[in-house]
Amino acid sequence: MKQVLAKKTLVSLLSLVMTIGNVYAADNSIYIDQAGDNSTISITQDGAGNIVRGIQGVGTNNQTPARLYGTGTVVTIDQIGSGNTLSLGIQTTTGGTTTLPNSTTATAPTVIYSVTGNSATAVINSNNTGTSLVNDSNYISVTQTGNTANTNINVEGNNNAVVAVTAGGAGNSFVSTVVGDNNLQNIGMTGGGGNTATIKQGNAGDSTTNTGGVVNLVSVGATNTFAVTQTGGGANGHNTSIDLNGSGNTVGVTQVGTIGDNIANIKVGGSGSASNSSTITINQNNR
Repeated sequence: MKQVLAKKTLVSLLSLVMTIGNVYAADNSIYIDQAGDNSTISITQDGAGNIVRGIQGVGTNNQTPARLYGTGTVVTIDQIGSGNTLSLGIQTTTGGTTTLPNSTTATAPTVIYSVTGNSATAVINSNNTGTSLVNDSNYISVTQTGNTANTNINVEGNNNAVVAVTAGGAGNSFVSTVVGDNNLQNIGMTGGGGNTATIKQGNAGDSTTNTGGVVNLVSVGATNTFAVTQTGGGANGHNTSIDLNGSGNTVGVTQVGTIGDNIANIKVGGSGSASNSSTITINQNNR
């Protein structure tokens, strides 16, 4: 095992760069516990069983999140190889730049994560711990290439953008939960069978807030399963657009609001053969 420890607690951190490259032993580990504004963190791991995490506790199995505190954080993580693990937690408010659903830009924390290889697991949490902190205008980008790659994203705040692309493998899973107003998620799943995506926006416990959610999902492949839930449509409602090109897809869309219109656009394509047998269920209501 090769382990790299890095800890910064400066009030203002201009740049923090950590790189591991050309390492092929199992369980290469990076530990991050960083505080300060305007941080730039770049991580590259090449090999099997790579890990990005926080403080290792008893029984945590490398799932303790790496901790980042401060505004203006930009994190780029690239993992290559099989059995990789990412566990990342962000505690901040604003910083960086992102594109909002209305095509304008805002300052934001930025996370760009790319993984190439089989059996990867990634958890990205941004202020979802139940505290009073709200993390606005995140930009989170995920690219998965390989089989059985699993990503779980949790964000609490407004004007967030999540972009995820899964390609070249089967058995991949993408799960995201974003709580807040005017959030955008663009998800693409291609190149394999049996992939699943579960996307949630809004707050099921409060149907009068969490308005203006946008979900765009594109699928090219076979036997995929997608579930989209948006709650609390408010005056602006929610909008879901799904483009299916393949066979055996199962889609469920639920959108709940109070005043504004909820919109669902579903396009079903494919080769036109008898194997294309998508099942689509849409539930929309204003309460």
